[in-house]
Order: sequence, then structure tokens, then C-alpha cells
Amino acid sequence: MTEPIPASTSKDKIVQNEKLLLFVLAAVQFTHIVDFMIMMPLGDILQRELSIRPFQYSILVSSYPLAAFFSSLLGVLFLDRFDRKQALALAYTGFVLGTASSALLPATDTASLNYAIFIGTRIVTGLFGGMLTALILSIIGDVFPLVRRGRAMGVVTMAFSLAAVFGVPLALELVNRFNGNWHVPFYMVSGTGVIILLMIILYIPSLRSHMQVNQEKKSSYHTLQRTRRSPNQQKALLLMLLLILGQFTVIPFITPYMINNVGLTQEQIPLIYLVGGACTVISSPLVGRLVDRFGRKLIFYGMGTLSIIPLLLTTHLWPMSIWWVLTVTGVFFITISGRMIPATTMMTSVVGSGNRGGFMSLNSTVRSLATGGASVIAGAIVSQSGEGAPLEHFEIVGYLAAGFTVIAMLLAGSISEVEDS
Repeated sequence: MTEPIPASTSKDKIVQNEKLLLFVLAAVQFTHIVDFMIMMPLGDILQRELSIRPFQYSILVSSYPLAAFFSSLLGVLFLDRFDRKQALALAYTGFVLGTASSALLPATDTASLNYAIFIGTRIVTGLFGGMLTALILSIIGDVFPLVRRGRAMGVVTMAFSLAAVFGVPLALELVNRFNGNWHVPFYMVSGTGVIILLMIILYIPSLRSHMQVNQEKKSSYHTLQRTRRSPNQQKALLLMLLLILGQFTVIPFITPYMINNVGLTQEQIPLIYLVGGACTVISSPLVGRLVDRFGRKLIFYGMGTLSIIPLLLTTHLWPMSIWWVLTVTGVFFITISGRMIPATTMMTSVVGSGNRGGFMSLNSTVRSLATGGASVIAGAIVSQSGEGAPLEHFEIVGYLAAGFTVIAMLLAGSISEVEDS
């Protein structure tokens, strides 16, 4: 087991093991993302099995991020007071247990009761999972200097791609193999999570240097007070809010739309995530390098502008060949993840190391609120007359997402970096 590293030497030792550190962080992010993403391609199955309508499904999807909102808000008050490793191990333990609770969800004869219990298990998972992204971003911000942070963000962001390439298709294949049993993916995630938890304990060193910066006694509300007094931090949080709204209003209903409007089968849905994820496995590290070379804002403007095209196309598709669908959704994945890499790098640069954990938790709070809110907004707009009927008004969701993206790009130019970043 890795021994705690003194604050004065921890960063030097970590630099020698950057690849291992990033691998473990990416593994944490991978399972975290698979756990959330698997709800999207299961949408059609869950609506049938639980006898729920699109709006009820959107509530089920949003229960995780809304629970994460509350835990992230709590994390704002204390994350910078603890060793990053200890906090990550504790949060991930709760996440694994919460995912296992979804896997072990008992079946009842009442669909409405199954639905209510499932929401409960997703809330439990979200309460612990809500702090994971904040901790991952804080560790990257503490360890990697700004000139190399884009590449590190690219590696961790690639976990989203790997989740799409391997995690989601594998989970869906298991569902198909086990006769539509939607519990199986949660067994897979929680089982993998046990292994990754051991990796956190064994391979992530103690990270306490940020606590030296915070040696002076501070109020638990210090981060909130600093953010309230900083228009720059407020703009950064608003940027993230707009970006999440600009993608998660669309993502939850991609699978039902592809099945009921475009004519794809449930068996073809994994191809969307497989191809899209494979594209971003290649593009994410490339975008990370471009961020370090040409600057965060320039790459953000470029990827943000390009992302509008597949946002609109994805929400306006008609019955067509699977190959055209994969082309559109592949570009969708590339540009959506591509704009998040420079945006997230900017987020880590608006605060110093002593307050990064709290601010990143506040950022996760905003992301969780936006993710949950986006699903509810889309669920209120999209309608369906009956089982198997086409989804209606999905194109309105696309226009809304594009509008959020444009506003985010206009806002990004006014965000500045701090010296200690």
C-alpha cells in the first residue's frame, strides 16, 4: 500500500507516476459515467418494464444528478479540509454500494412501487457519486501545471469515450443476453468498482498540500463567500451550467427517438455508443493537446461552434440507414466531448489550489443540477401518444440546446485565470 506522502514532496513523487495516477482517475470516471449513461440506452426498456411515460422516465434519469447536486453542495463546505485520497476513497465506496443497491433491487408485483424503489437507489448512488468528479478535477488541478493540464483533462475525459465504446455496449449486450434484465449492468459496474476501489487505496498517494494553503482557520462557507464576491467564478459556473443544458437536454431521449422515430432496433443502439465512443477515444487526447498548444478559449470556440451542427441534426433525423445515423451521432460525441475539455480546463484555472476542491465541488453541484434539470426540461417538452409511437417536439429540444451553446460561447471570452492555477 502506498504510504502517505508528505505535503512538501508529494507533487514531485506524483509527477513520476502521472500515467498511473491518470489511469486510476480515469477508471473512477469510467465507472461513474457508465453508471449514469446506461440509463439512456435503457430508456425504451425501462419505460416498458416500469410502465412509465417519457416525463416519468426523465424523473428517473434526473434523480441521480439531483441527488448529486445536494452532496456536491455539501462538499463545497468541507472537501478542501481533507486529504484528497481519503475523500475519494470514501465517496467511491458509497458510490459502489449505491450501484449495488440498484443491482439488488427487489422485484414487486406493482410497477409503480418498482419505479419508486429504483428512484431511491439512484438517489443513494447520486449522493456519493456527486463528489467524484469534483475530487478528480481537484487532483488534476493540484498535480498538473496549467501548461500541461489540457492533456490530463483529455485523458480523463477519454473515460467518457471508453464508457461509450466498452461500458455501455457491454452492459446492453448483457441485458440482451439475460432476456432484457436491466439489473445486470448495475452488477457489472459495482463489481468493477470493487477492483477500482482497491486501486485507489493502493496507487493514489496522499494529497495534502492544499491543506497547507488552508492552514489559517476558515469558515466552512469560505468557498461560497469567495464565489459570491467573484464575478469571474460566477461566470465560470454559469458557463458550465449552459454547456450541460446544451447537451443533456438532448442525450436522455436519443435512444427512444432513434427507436421510435428513426426506425433503429434496440439491438442496434449499442452501435451508436460504440462508434461515437471510438471516435472520441481518438479525438479527446488530440483536443487536449490542441488546448495546451493553442489555448483553452480558441479550442473551446471552435469545438463549441462545430457542436451546434450535430446537435440540430441529431434532433431532426428521419428514417434512414444506420450508417448515416452513426455518422451524425459520431460527430455529436466528438464535438460534445471536445468542447468540454477546454471548458473544464478553464474551470480549474479560475481558483487557486487552496480553494480548488471546494470550487470544483461547487462546479459539480452546478453540473448535477443542470444535468437533472436538463432531463426534466426535455421530458416536459417531448411527448409520446402511446407505446411505440413517435416522439414529438424533440426538434424543439435541439434548438434549445443550440441556444444554450451559443450563450456559453459568448460568455467564455469574459472569464479570466488566476495566477495560482
